[in-house]
Amino acid sequence: MAIVGRLMKALGKGGYKVVVTSTSGPSSYSSGGFNVTISQLSSVSYALAQAQNAGYLAVVASTSGNTVKVKVMYFDYDASADGAAIEVASGTDLSSVTFTVVAFGS
Repeated sequence: MAIVGRLMKALGKGGYKVVVTSTSGPSSYSSGGFNVTISQLSSVSYALAQAQNAGYLAVVASTSGNTVKVKVMYFDYDASADGAAIEVASGTDLSSVTFTVVAFGS
């Protein structure tokens, strides 16, 4: 399901289409992220991503055309010294995790 709206630019010159969509993660994560295609847009200018469950952090790694690459991170609190978030290992099954992407574009 996707929700589509419009956000006006400053001074009323043009505007962005806003799309909110949810998707399940991949059954085998690839290093660098997984792609989410925003079919309601031809071009994504900005995007945000969020993991809805399971304690993961989702970030937008890049956008290209109407595709958003979502990188998934986690915090290794069992390490001897807690530090920055680290990327999920390749091959991790994220199919039970729901990701929400908010995309702005045309």
